[in-house]
Amino acid sequence: MKLHLKIFAFILSLLGISLWVNIHFSGKAVTEAMSAQITDNAVTAAEDISGPLHKALQSRSELEAIKALHLFEQKTGALYAAIIATDSTIIAHTNVALTGTRLQSPLMRRTAQTSAPQFRREVYKGEETVEVLLPLKAQARPSNEDILFEGLGGGGAAAGFLQAALPLTQAKKAEQNIIFRLLLIAVLISIAALALSAIFVRIIMGQLNQLRDGIRKVRDGNYDVLVPVITGDELGDVAVSFNKLAKGLAETTVSKQYLDSILESMPDPLIITDEEGSILKANMAAYAFSGYDFMPPASMNIKDLLEPQADGGVAPFSLLSWTGHTKEMDLLFKSEDGRRIPVMLSAAFTGGTGRREAVIVLKDTTQHRQSEAKLTQYLKEVETVNSELDAFAHTVSHDLKEPLRGIEMFSNILISDFSKKLDPQAADYLSRISKAAGRMRRLIDDLLSYARVARVRNPYEDASTAQLAAEAVASLAATVEEHKAVVDLKEGLPSLFCDPVKVRQVFQNLIANAIKYNTSGDPRIQVAAEKFGDYYWKFSVADNGIGIPSQYYEDIFKMFKRLHSRQEFGGGTGAGLTIVKKIVEEHAGKVWVESKEGEGSVFYFIIPADLRNKP
Repeated sequence: MKLHLKIFAFILSLLGISLWVNIHFSGKAVTEAMSAQITDNAVTAAEDISGPLHKALQSRSELEAIKALHLFEQKTGALYAAIIATDSTIIAHTNVALTGTRLQSPLMRRTAQTSAPQFRREVYKGEETVEVLLPLKAQARPSNEDILFEGLGGGGAAAGFLQAALPLTQAKKAEQNIIFRLLLIAVLISIAALALSAIFVRIIMGQLNQLRDGIRKVRDGNYDVLVPVITGDELGDVAVSFNKLAKGLAETTVSKQYLDSILESMPDPLIITDEEGSILKANMAAYAFSGYDFMPPASMNIKDLLEPQADGGVAPFSLLSWTGHTKEMDLLFKSEDGRRIPVMLSAAFTGGTGRREAVIVLKDTTQHRQSEAKLTQYLKEVETVNSELDAFAHTVSHDLKEPLRGIEMFSNILISDFSKKLDPQAADYLSRISKAAGRMRRLIDDLLSYARVARVRNPYEDASTAQLAAEAVASLAATVEEHKAVVDLKEGLPSLFCDPVKVRQVFQNLIANAIKYNTSGDPRIQVAAEKFGDYYWKFSVADNGIGIPSQYYEDIFKMFKRLHSRQEFGGGTGAGLTIVKKIVEEHAGKVWVESKEGEGSVFYFIIPADLRNKP
């Protein structure tokens, strides 16, 4: 179906629905209004004969009631009327056979609840009527008050009800006349809307037809085309955009030659094949690389030139046909001189089903493979050198520490055995020699420890940091007891995927420093952890020690950097925090300190929860 027919069908359907809804609800509104008007007339008539009605209601005399009902019939032309007591008993009815019976009208309950007139449409003896039920109010004192209905003065509960069936013959004609006029207005409005819609559709279709013709011309290769802009709306914007597109295409008709020149100048071989692998086109780099002429087109098939590097591998072009594209696939290319050249192939299909073409780019990886071989050789040589350096370091450390132990030992023997024969200056010199030898030995041990952190790779595993911290405290039991320190391991220390040996050493070094650099006489250390983002855990080791000046926050993590003299706080080489930093950074983390002099320090470090799941 054409677009303009679809639009007309939609508009006609919408107008038809709107017309039906308008007629339906307008008719209901008119019917309701007419029924309400008839009810108001009945209220007025009852108000005029309120005296006889009230008298009949008070006396409950059928004769008095019949008189009042006849007066009501004369005023309203009612087909029947009745006076009903509050218990639904009919006191009098123009159809005397119903006198004394109970009223079954559904209006009874609503009128009793609201004390307001109620009405409904019904058919009486083949004639459509309005059944009304009017409440009759009780009078407060015998008087000439004629107020019978709520809203007309007076109030209180109903003393009885007046029922009547009022004819609709005259009102029906007026009602039909009003409905007809409403229907006529709705039809005229629909005709006007349809006419406006036809104009609107004509304008839209005019712009669309212009665009369709322009697209056909562009498809046929005629880019020098401009579409008239008929409307200023979105369709007009589309027409303007089409004109810009056609102008751009007209200005780039030489792009095919330009693209061909780019393809020819590419340094990597580029080959274009059909869906079956027959070579249709190749650039100059492909000719130089392979030695083949590739002419005429489709005289060679790429399947005959490519083969997997491993025996039994999937045929490269078959894999490309299954996936539609491939990237950096390592293959062997059979050149014209018979060589098997290692290449990296990237390719993708273009075009639709039945006319697809494969664009294949080859990259010679011979030099890359040679570089990889050299790199592998260099790595082996580095491993050999590292192994030799490792053995050399252990040998040198052993050979260095042996004479140092001798110097330290014999110095101490001389001091202890010949102290009385030595003058004070000689004894002081020997003491300094012994201390220097001991310091040299500790420096060598710390250097080896630092080197071992980078060299030794323990297996990573899931480990509980609560257990590692507890083990670190246990290894420092003598120091903790000597200084009467309290180490509080807070709950919530997590499990990490880490090197448990090195992480234990982090806790051990930080707790040992917190005890060592404390002059309070009551060292207190707290180890805690909290989640740091979605990927890290943040650990803290807080103490109440001497604190660290802010200008030294970075220096304390440098190798052999001490802030105090060698004699203070039990000596030491200053390598402990350097080892901590090395271990934390090996776990892709970071360590820092926050401190106040005289109040204590907090060392923080963050470590990924699981290095296997990097963000």
